[in-house]
Amino acid sequence: MKRLLLPLFILGMIFLGSCRKEQDFVRQSVDLRFSADTIFLDTVFTQVGSSTRTLRVFNPTNEDVYIDRISLGRGNASYYRLNVNGTPTKNITDVELLAKDSITIRIEVTADVGLSNEILYTDSIIFNTLGNIQDVDLVTLARDAHFYYPTNVLVIPQPEPFPDIRIPYSVLDCNSTWAADKPHVVYGYAVVDSGCVLNVQPGVELHFHSQSGLWVTGGGQLLMDGGDLGNIDSDPIVVQGDRLEPFYENVPGQWGGILGGIFIQSGSTGNVIRNTIIKNATTALRVDSTTAAAPNLLVENAQVLNSSRVGIYGGYANVQARNVVVGNSGVYGLYALGGNYDFIHCTFANYSVGGRSTPSIGLFNYFETSPGTRFVRDIESAQFENTIVYGNRRVEFGVGLDNAADLNFQFVDCFIRLEENPIDNAFDREDQNLFTNCTLDTDPRFEDFQNQNYQLDSISPALDVANPTIAQGVPNDIVKVSRVNNPDVGAYERQ
Repeated sequence: MKRLLLPLFILGMIFLGSCRKEQDFVRQSVDLRFSADTIFLDTVFTQVGSSTRTLRVFNPTNEDVYIDRISLGRGNASYYRLNVNGTPTKNITDVELLAKDSITIRIEVTADVGLSNEILYTDSIIFNTLGNIQDVDLVTLARDAHFYYPTNVLVIPQPEPFPDIRIPYSVLDCNSTWAADKPHVVYGYAVVDSGCVLNVQPGVELHFHSQSGLWVTGGGQLLMDGGDLGNIDSDPIVVQGDRLEPFYENVPGQWGGILGGIFIQSGSTGNVIRNTIIKNATTALRVDSTTAAAPNLLVENAQVLNSSRVGIYGGYANVQARNVVVGNSGVYGLYALGGNYDFIHCTFANYSVGGRSTPSIGLFNYFETSPGTRFVRDIESAQFENTIVYGNRRVEFGVGLDNAADLNFQFVDCFIRLEENPIDNAFDREDQNLFTNCTLDTDPRFEDFQNQNYQLDSISPALDVANPTIAQGVPNDIVKVSRVNNPDVGAYERQ
C-alpha cells in the first residue's frame, strides 16, 4: 500500500501545479500612482547619512506589468541611494509590479564634502513604463561642517567576564578656537589637552555623534563664550546630537559616552560655559574633583535640557551657576557627590516621563563601590538662592547622608516642591536655617513647561518676590534683561 500511495501523491502534486495560473507580466504604458510627488529628506551634514524615507509605487491597472526602468536623474553620480524591494540600486530594470499592488522604495542621502554650506540638494526618481516617463522629486538640505574623528582608543581593562571599556578620542590642536562659520561635528571624544584652551565663540553649533563628547583634561580649559559676547536668546552656542531630523529635536540620550557629555576632569579649573543651550545628552555636564578655592566651572545664562540621566553631575566639584535652567532629566537635574555648589537665580524644572523616582536635586556625601564598602565625601557647601526647584514629583529635593561626613546646604528665598520630610529624617523642611524664607509646595506657574518654556506666566506667585539684595549680585536675567527692580525668583525676569 505504501508503494502505491507515494506515486499517487506525486501525480497529485503535478496535477495541482499544472492548474496554477502563470504570472504574465506585460510591457505597457502605465500611469503609476505614488504615495508622494516629492520626498523631503531631513537636513544632513556632508558625509553623514540621512534617515530613511519611504515611497510606495502603485499599479492601478488590472494587468501585471513591468516597470522598464527605475533610476535616479543624476545617475550614478547622485548622492541619493535607493533600495527597491530590498535591492540596493541607483538604476534597476524590469521591476515586476502586480495588478492592484505596490512596491516599496527606500531612499537615503549622504551629501559630499565638496558641497557648499547650506545647499539645497535635489534629484528625482524616474520611472519608465514603455516610454511613459514619470518622476518623484527628492529634496534635502546638505550642510558642510568641521569634522573631528577619533585617532586613538583608550582601553580600560575590566575583570572577567566584563568586556574592556574602549573610549575613542582625538586630541584637539592646542589653543583652538571654534568659530560659527559652520557647524562642528564630533565623533568619539574631542580632548582639550593639559596646558591648552578651547575657545568656543558665540553662535557655534556643536554636534556630537552617539557615545561622543568633549573631554577637558586636568590642566586644560574650556571657554564657551568666555568673553560674554553672545546672548542665549539671539545667538546661543547650541550643543546637541548630530541627528537633524525634527523627530530628534527633543529626544534625550543622543550623545555622551561613559565619561558623560562635557567632561571636566580633576585638575581643570577656570572653565566657563556661558550663553549656551545643551540638550539631549545622557549626562550633560560632568565635573570632577577640585581642591581649588575658586570654581572649576562657572555656568552662566545657560539651559541644560532633556538629559536622559543627569543634567549637572558634580563629583567633589566646585560649581558656580548663575541664570541656569535645568529642565527634564531622567534621573537628577543636579547630582552632587561632595564638593561646593553655588546656584543663584536658577530654575530646576523636571517634568520628564518614564517613571523617575529621584528628585530634581540630590546631594550626597557618600558613595558605595560594593555592598558594605562605603566612602564619604564632604559636601562643604551647597547654596541655592532665588532659585526654583519644581517638577512632577511630590518631593524634588533629597539628600544621601552619612553622619561620618559633612553635608551642608541652604536654600534662601527659593520656591521648592517639598511636600514632606524625607523618611530618614535627614532634614526638617520647617528648619529656617536650611530653608530660609522659602515657599514650599506652591506651583511657580511656568508659561508652558510641556514645551520647555520655563518663563513665569503673568500670575506666577514667584513674580517680584525674590530677595533684592541677592539679585543685585546677578543684575540681569538669562537673556540679559535687568532684574534690579522687583526681581522674580528663577532664571527669567518677566517683562
